[in-house]
Amino acid sequence: MKNEIGWSFVAMKDCEEVLSRHEGFSDRHRTKDWTERTIAPVWSATKGPMAVCVLMALHRVGMDGESLVEQIWPELRAGYLTFDEMFSHQGGYAALNEKVSIWDRKAVITSLEKQNRLWAVGKHGYHPRTIGFLADEILRRVDGRSLGQFWRGEIAEPEGIDFWIGLPEEEFGRVAELVPARLSKTGEPKPFYEALLTKGSLTRMAFSSPSDLAGVSEMNQPRAWQAGFPAMGGVGSALGLAKFYDWVLRQDFLEELTKPRIKGLDEIQRIENCFGFGVMLGLGPDKNCFGHPGAGGSYGFANVETGMSYAFVMNHFESNLFPNKERLDLVLSVGEVIAEGFHD
Repeated sequence: MKNEIGWSFVAMKDCEEVLSRHEGFSDRHRTKDWTERTIAPVWSATKGPMAVCVLMALHRVGMDGESLVEQIWPELRAGYLTFDEMFSHQGGYAALNEKVSIWDRKAVITSLEKQNRLWAVGKHGYHPRTIGFLADEILRRVDGRSLGQFWRGEIAEPEGIDFWIGLPEEEFGRVAELVPARLSKTGEPKPFYEALLTKGSLTRMAFSSPSDLAGVSEMNQPRAWQAGFPAMGGVGSALGLAKFYDWVLRQDFLEELTKPRIKGLDEIQRIENCFGFGVMLGLGPDKNCFGHPGAGGSYGFANVETGMSYAFVMNHFESNLFPNKERLDLVLSVGEVIAEGFHD
């Protein structure tokens, strides 16, 4: 595909790969081949696995999305906020009033506990970074493990999913080098990029709370891969993400995960969108999938009606909030493969 350096696309149905493509190079100088074993940071595409971990952990202690957050985290002063509302981005914790580093987990949690909510339930705004700290603290309180440890022990290892929220050192050699795009107001959608580049805007505050780890180049460092940030720190392959969503389609919590919780103007993304429990609804070229995109253009999502799951992982960033048409059109090509009756 034009403008790409290295990328993978995988489509699955009923535990089988329907289409699998791996092309290009894993470094900016185009000296190392991108293969089926190449993994890359996928930023917010991590939020799908994050949401499932939270939902599973809640179920194990007899709670669900309608339970109140304050039952397990009274220090947050969330009032009558439910987990459904928190993980559909209605909580109003998208941006922190004080500057704390993303590398200091305890300081971030303390800051969240002091934070006044930015809006009441009924409004929603994407929590790009803070939602991961909220999720991780909830996991620690109900399960005792970090979210990344829960993910590895309860889902990734048992299911053989090549996706990590906290990458071990022995996997470092497989990670592709990310190549950033130039940020500008020409990115789409325009209202989002205009807000992001406006000093003091709520959008800009949300995408810099907690602070640090601001650039793509910083996500090329092993420290970032190891940290296991649940909202934005996942590292994995397209096969890993597609396999995860293929697995999700067969779980008894699927309906709860994908039930719409909120729809309308997003106070942070500045567009109309819809959320289930931590996952976006209305994704894909036909707007009929659930899952989550990641910064730069990666994605992982699935279609409940067709039973298909899809993932795209790459190393060349684009300056758009959602994946471009060419990357999404790979989903449409799967139909042609199925019609021709063969697997790639």
